[in-house]
Amino acid sequence: MHKFAVLLKKELLQIFRDRFMLRVVLLLPVIQLLVLPLAADYDIKNFRMATIDRDHSPLSRRLLTKLQAGGYFSLVEGSASWSEAERLIQQGTVDMVVEVPVDFERNVVLGRSPEVSVHVSAINGLSAGVASGYVQSIVADFVQELADERLISVETDNRAKFPVQVRAVAQEWYNPRFDYKTVIVPGILALLITIAGLSMTAMNSVKEKERGTIEQLNVTPMSRTLYMLAKMTPFLLISLVQFTIGLILARTVYAVPIEGSLLTLYGVVALYLLGVLCLGFVLSNFSETQVQVIFPTFFIMMILILMSGLFTPIESMPDWAQQVNVVNPVAHVIASIKMVLVKGSSAADLVPHWVGLGAFAVVMGVLSVVTFRKLHA
Repeated sequence: MHKFAVLLKKELLQIFRDRFMLRVVLLLPVIQLLVLPLAADYDIKNFRMATIDRDHSPLSRRLLTKLQAGGYFSLVEGSASWSEAERLIQQGTVDMVVEVPVDFERNVVLGRSPEVSVHVSAINGLSAGVASGYVQSIVADFVQELADERLISVETDNRAKFPVQVRAVAQEWYNPRFDYKTVIVPGILALLITIAGLSMTAMNSVKEKERGTIEQLNVTPMSRTLYMLAKMTPFLLISLVQFTIGLILARTVYAVPIEGSLLTLYGVVALYLLGVLCLGFVLSNFSETQVQVIFPTFFIMMILILMSGLFTPIESMPDWAQQVNVVNPVAHVIASIKMVLVKGSSAADLVPHWVGLGAFAVVMGVLSVVTFRKLHA
């Protein structure tokens, strides 16, 4: 028993002596429980909508106002033409277009069952399906209100009365069958290169510290930047090979479409990987052992991945979480991969994501060089 107590004391002293590890272990569950449950919301909120009102009547405006009032949909463009609405969907600016036909009010009054068209971008299958259901429900409430106000009962030729049925006809873009694999597999590809690239760089760099080989490099005339570029290049190539294997499996096994340019796709992935690999260097610069670097690596990966919009819609997150995702590189790369593979988006359509990923790569690159020089020069 005495030997056990001595060994236990030794282990406790060793744990408490490593203040960095202690902070990470204690703060990890606190931050995860405070941040992630608030950001994970499976309800659809603020689904971005454009409207095409071809009738411009009191009833058409009333229906469109009712769609906005519930908090499920946020109006991005209120008087779009069809060409403008199509462009907004292709660019990813809106997720849904609601089109009210000509003579909507007249047909309602005459009992001719006008159809309200709902064009949904189904690139995010779960969100698109739920959004279509919400529209159907809101339109049903609208019809019931008209019935209560006795606006939709008319005399027909056979003198029978019937309520007008205002139907929402859904048209799903890019993923008409709401195939979940089309939605989730591109995101898994992004997670694959994130986990592999970040962990390989961080662990390998710290391993050199443990072996002492990095001290030998410090006395050579080689610049730190050149050293980091040389160390990063193999991991970049390995990650691209992993992505290629994953892409082939996604196409052959899960029938994920490849609608866009492979050059654009690999350009986005390579830019993202540059930032990820530099982040791995930053983490390794502040760690002395492989055990130390594991905790912050997986902590950062978990936060970025769970808040990326892959599992919960970004539009449904609180405002602060949506603002965080502006600088979340995982959110940018997942959106980019989906847009290129499923929508066939061009490089010009990805400008916001190019900017986000480029800024991430530059900031991480500067931090990796600065912290490396500060700690090892």
